Amino acid sequence: MEDMDLKQERRYCSRIGAALFFVLIWTSAWQYGIIALDVYVLPVRMPDTLYYALILVGGYAVSLPAAFRICKGMPPMPFCKELPRARTFVRWAVIGFALMWIGSLIGNAVTDLVGLVTGRAPAPIVDDMVNAMPLAVNIVCVCLLGPLCEELLFRGLVAGRLARYGQAPGAFVSALLFALYHANLEQFFYAFLLGLLLAYVYYRTGLLRVSVALHMVLNFFGAVVSLLLPDCAASDMALGAFWMVSVVLGVILLVRGRKDQIWLHGPCAPDMRAVFGNAGMILVIAGYFVETALTF
Repeated sequence: MEDMDLKQERRYCSRIGAALFFVLIWTSAWQYGIIALDVYVLPVRMPDTLYYALILVGGYAVSLPAAFRICKGMPPMPFCKELPRARTFVRWAVIGFALMWIGSLIGNAVTDLVGLVTGRAPAPIVDDMVNAMPLAVNIVCVCLLGPLCEELLFRGLVAGRLARYGQAPGAFVSALLFALYHANLEQFFYAFLLGLLLAYVYYRTGLLRVSVALHMVLNFFGAVVSLLLPDCAASDMALGAFWMVSVVLGVILLVRGRKDQIWLHGPCAPDMRAVFGNAGMILVIAGYFVETALTF
């Protein structure tokens, strides 16, 4: 890129970073506001269903429209238009199960290592949240609203607009930001791997609803299925067998299908100086790191 083009691309990417930073600031402020309201203002504690619904819906209801407003006039790149068959969707889901399990294994190992080195065990934020929410709230928040909002933000807004540098770089950067957004090491690695898969699905089909549906399926099997099964050894064995078979099949499908992957080039040469060397991206990444550090 020439200097003038680099400046222009930095401004372009800075708007994407600023949109993500607004989402981070608003959702954090809203969450702490709801907590303060629940603990210090209301005479009785909110029902769990209302509490978690307010945090999720209230946070995204404002921040998502604002993020798209910040990126107004920055249309996403045109993609492939391949409507997937049911067989293809199942294939992507099985690959997603494998990536989820492998990423979780890496994340748990890194989390334990960091805790051992620092002497501070990270707070089990994800487990605490899932266990604290009623089953109905888990289904609505984790399997429906969460995937919908995250796909709108990280695939519809971020990956769609970063595809101007090529779909492979766009998928990588959007997946990295998606992983950092989770703000804990335990989820970072599987969120990154799933972010790559979800971006590919979005690019390949050109349909956000397909990546939303896949995200919902992955979250359902990752967070809710274990809550539906009876608490007994047989259920644990069956669930363990499901994940082992999914990992083996998913890796086989991923390796065998690597030559069939389609990643389109964009009109602009990928330049990480433009993508990360701007105020918006620096702010949001710094914010994600602060959030991650606070989990220890």
